[in-house]
Amino acid sequence: MSEAMELSAILRQGSVADIKEMIPAVIYGSGIETFSLAVKRPEFEKVYSKSGESGLVSLKLEDGREMPVIIKDIQFDALKHRAIHVDFYKVNMSEKVTADTTLNFIGESPAVKSQGGIVVEHLDQLEVECLPADLVQKIDIDVSVLINIGDSIYVKDIVMPKGVTAKNDPEEIVVHVIEPNKVVEEVPVVAEVAPVEGAAVTDVKAEEGKEGEATDKKTEIKKEAKK
Repeated sequence: MSEAMELSAILRQGSVADIKEMIPAVIYGSGIETFSLAVKRPEFEKVYSKSGESGLVSLKLEDGREMPVIIKDIQFDALKHRAIHVDFYKVNMSEKVTADTTLNFIGESPAVKSQGGIVVEHLDQLEVECLPADLVQKIDIDVSVLINIGDSIYVKDIVMPKGVTAKNDPEEIVVHVIEPNKVVEEVPVVAEVAPVEGAAVTDVKAEEGKEGEATDKKTEIKKEAKK
């Protein structure tokens, strides 16, 4: 469990494009109707860098209200990759929520150093369920337990923080070690063989030979008939 970070917000009506360094947002969730607001970009980016989409945030409105929320969704500008809209979800502190928590890979696999193996990460996030107060920003995955090539860590192997449950399939692979220079076998492609010129000539000559034999036989028949 970590302490909720604070983020200030103003109520808004319409666009905030004319307000410098403000990001439009909405809030919805437990016990409230959806309404629009806006947050300061520098402050939001600082909070988001620490909380991600699984950290508890204390949203302080200009009218004095304070709401526990999680960042549910963010729309980004495709070119600048900056947030252009944010969805906040108000949580009920006594009800469980689901969120995506970042996986943080730590340590070094002995299989890499001693056998030249390659560590392949299959998941970078884990869907979790818990009370809002138990939300965590990240879960550490220690890859030093991967001793040999072929070793894997599954979802079921993760030591979850107290009160937090993984929603992913327990048998889903999180990370494993593969052989160096492992090549995936490909189905051989059968190349289309172009006609061989010599063979074509041979076939023509063979046909000509057959025609010649037929002509000779006709000539012999005619000679026999004259006799």
